[in-house]
Amino acid sequence: MYMTDKRSLWLNNGIPFRDNWPLQVIIVLYVGFWNWLAVSPYSRFDWFLENLLIWATLVGLVGTYSRFAFTNLSYTLIALFLALHTWGAHYSYNENMVDVLLKQLLHAERDHYDRLVHFNFGLLLAYPIHEAMGAWTRLRSRWLYVMTCTIVLALGAFYELIEMWVAMIVAPEIGTLFLGTQGDPWDAQHDMELALYGAVLAMLVTGLINKRRTGVQSSKRSMKVSNGG
Repeated sequence: MYMTDKRSLWLNNGIPFRDNWPLQVIIVLYVGFWNWLAVSPYSRFDWFLENLLIWATLVGLVGTYSRFAFTNLSYTLIALFLALHTWGAHYSYNENMVDVLLKQLLHAERDHYDRLVHFNFGLLLAYPIHEAMGAWTRLRSRWLYVMTCTIVLALGAFYELIEMWVAMIVAPEIGTLFLGTQGDPWDAQHDMELALYGAVLAMLVTGLINKRRTGVQSSKRSMKVSNGG
């Protein structure tokens, strides 16, 4: 049986799947949530198109698990983002209860749930990207933060292109519904902007936590040396 403390349980990526109960719980909860929202979506065809992102992500995570496994913290962040997108896909990113609340808070006429998801794309996925880049590259820590934000921005731009291609080629009849511009000519730019802001915020928090952790570890080593090892 693989034994670990609570901190290692979330920050260690070497736990065998059969012993990784937090990941198993994450999977069960998300599958249940997805199945619940798969019933009677606003537009079945749009729901199918929106779910292509989810299915591609899950296939990628499962297919690469034996070669590279994220920490449970990263899997939790990924699952949270997928849950947000799953909720939006059910309503085809039209008005839902979250939009009603956002309209009241922001005193806005536009449905802002899609903007919330784009912001969380950067906020929630920046850390997993940072984690993967740290394992796959030899970049120094400062460049890791910069490249993570750059990758989030690039992925956000690429997703906007995918939306355009799908709307033009696969489903021109629901192009406006799928793109969800709501009459905003700068919709794509605002979406990418929010994803970048989320990534920058996530990397600032990650940097501060890592700096604090490094300081604590240095203090412990200094105390150990002063006490004679």
